[in-house]
Amino acid sequence: MKMILPKGITGFGGVDTAPPPHLDEKAFCLMCYFIAMENGGTVTELDTDTYPRNFYSAKLSRYDDAVFILQNIHYPYIAFAQWDGASRFVLISPPDWLQLPDGPVRVLSPNELNQDWHGLCEELSPEELEQIRYWNPQTVGEIVFNTWD
Repeated sequence: MKMILPKGITGFGGVDTAPPPHLDEKAFCLMCYFIAMENGGTVTELDTDTYPRNFYSAKLSRYDDAVFILQNIHYPYIAFAQWDGASRFVLISPPDWLQLPDGPVRVLSPNELNQDWHGLCEELSPEELEQIRYWNPQTVGEIVFNTWD
């Protein structure tokens, strides 16, 4: 399925652009605690400070395994990641033990996240395209979950 990047996904806009929707951080926190509880795990980190990034993150731990959930703050897209130790997330498939409830969020697969973004950005604003040219992301995931300031 071809994913079109919706206007505002990057978090950037112009003075003449309506701001993108902003998803509630409390809803993200509740979702993470619910997912952890349903899967026999715990939330061991929660980060809703979005400067300089456009996503929330939470670390779910179960026994000796852990995974991060990332959620774009403008659209209900989530992904799973590991921390690479060099201050960045590596997007992955959810672990086998993690079962997700049906809900209002869309889980983006590694195939969607790792695809080239060219040809998927016709809805983006000129300001967003300018940021993309500046930061030079290689994949959809680097746009949907960015740390641009």
